Amino acid sequence: MAALCAGLWQASAPAWCAPDWKTHRSQAAAFLKQARLAEALAEIDLAVAAQPKNSLLRAERSQILSRLGEHRKALAAIDDALRLEPKNPGHWTQRGYIHIDLREYTAAIADEDHALKLNPRYALAYAARSVAHSELQDFPGATADASRALQLDPHLPTAYFVRAHAELESGNYGQAETDLATAMQSEPNNVYMWVEKGYLFEKTGRLPEARDAYTRALALDPSRALTYSARGNVLVGLEFYELALQDYNKAVEMLPTESRVWIGRGYAYNGLRQFERSISDFTRAIELDPSLSEPFYGRGVVQHNFKHLEAALTDLNQALSMNPDLLYAFMERASVLEELHQPAKAMADYDAALKLSPNFAQGYLDRARCLQAMGRETDARKDMQRALELAPNPEFRESVVQALKDLDQP
Repeated sequence: MAALCAGLWQASAPAWCAPDWKTHRSQAAAFLKQARLAEALAEIDLAVAAQPKNSLLRAERSQILSRLGEHRKALAAIDDALRLEPKNPGHWTQRGYIHIDLREYTAAIADEDHALKLNPRYALAYAARSVAHSELQDFPGATADASRALQLDPHLPTAYFVRAHAELESGNYGQAETDLATAMQSEPNNVYMWVEKGYLFEKTGRLPEARDAYTRALALDPSRALTYSARGNVLVGLEFYELALQDYNKAVEMLPTESRVWIGRGYAYNGLRQFERSISDFTRAIELDPSLSEPFYGRGVVQHNFKHLEAALTDLNQALSMNPDLLYAFMERASVLEELHQPAKAMADYDAALKLSPNFAQGYLDRARCLQAMGRETDARKDMQRALELAPNPEFRESVVQALKDLDQP
């Protein structure tokens, strides 16, 4: 998100700028529009070399480095700008966005606090601080900051955007959609907003619309590896595994050190039943970031599909030890335990899953089948009837009806 607000606060070139470096600056901007980032950086470097005391050029250099994913270098570049102009609140706000990209959210808030000391009515700093609060799961704080930004500037698309994000993460999907639509009226070609729109559709189960939104984002900026990965996630959900694999391959090529793209490709290979490649990708994701629970879960799922039950159990145990709120990890481990002829332990996992999500229809149906296998047919019937009440669609309802018929057969 570091570049989201850049165009809103960057000033035009000062009148005393020499034409030669202004030409380099203009060429850098042209390359940016074409997503030719390396060439844009080369041009802005020439401009900086010609005008080393121009803080705005150094800030623009920082912006390009952020786009390239070189966030530490971007931070060094904006620090260069701040040494030249320490009282520029825009530089502090950009620094805050870079810290957000680095997932250093407390530092980002400190930067925006500094910007607001310099200018207490600086709407963009409130908007940026809203993003940091949102990433820290402080959604009331995020909404408050975004709303304050809109009080100061009711026509600020960025504030609508970040408030939409906070509302989205809070589960207030209707308000999020309204705010995002308002933001996009002013900036219909803002790539970040199209990515957020895709995420909104994804969160609300509108997968074809999510795919189309991510596709629009990539048409606007084909250099964003994580957008390819996001569209790949949606395509996996739509079971278009070959198309998903194409997106993940692109993302891995562009951003090979990002664990999320390896996780996504692992799921695509699993959908294609290429289990060895899937396990390899999940393992690579673990190597890149061993603090994440998801690749352990994903690899556990694939090991289960591969019928490597003990290996699956090890991975799922690890995932749940790292994140005890992984609903589907409990469900997957319960299934593994059933195959290992440990029904009592499987029942404990089904119970844990349903405690996390008391209205999870699939959980009741799977627990019912485990109860049936244990000879507890009365309890199994109760769970099937509950699953029938919660059936999310006609296909699921039909499967529960069939399970009840099977239960009644001698």
